[in-house]
Amino acid sequence: MDLKRNFRNYLFAFIILFGVGIFLGFVEKAGWIYQLNMSMVKAASSMRNGALTPYFVTVAKYAGTVYDIAVGLVIVVILALLKKWKEPLALFLSLLFAGLSVEIMKTLYRIPRPSFSQLTPVSSYAFPSGHSVGAFALYGLVAYMILKSKLPKTLSWILTVILSFLIASILYSRLYLGVHWGIDVIGGGIIGISCAILAIGITRIYSKPREKEIRESK
Repeated sequence: MDLKRNFRNYLFAFIILFGVGIFLGFVEKAGWIYQLNMSMVKAASSMRNGALTPYFVTVAKYAGTVYDIAVGLVIVVILALLKKWKEPLALFLSLLFAGLSVEIMKTLYRIPRPSFSQLTPVSSYAFPSGHSVGAFALYGLVAYMILKSKLPKTLSWILTVILSFLIASILYSRLYLGVHWGIDVIGGGIIGISCAILAIGITRIYSKPREKEIRESK
């Protein structure tokens, strides 16, 4: 009963956050926040300089969907070799939900990207930002796992701060490079968090029976 109640809490959080993400896409599609979107992109692009541009170009290059999948698979394999099963399953589910959400929403909303200030040309639709979704679905979930792990607190906090800085860099890079509207990034981040929450909830509901089965097999 406790497991079911616990899962319902995760499911409820997922539904609320994912619903907010869907709503933001609708609002952006309707054009209700065009001026806000425009001002956010212009503000970020106005901060461009020779020192920051190479950094954000590199961050954007290595934080795309293909690299997220590659990094996720490497982490899954490493954890599997360490005889972990909850963490690899959660990462796999989180990335799966994230990938499906991005593809479906981009196809449904078909919102054009800003075209007046792109530093790196892109051709797909704007909402949601796949980089932003992946940042939380992958690195956000990894940070959560680190905080919940048995690593020394100092080390876990250092790693979490590094991952948080990486997530912030990924999100800001989308505006700095002029390839996404502000709501693409905000909505993408919320959707990424919701995917991670759902993955954690699904994993946890099966964790105790699976752990009991492993103990009994020893």
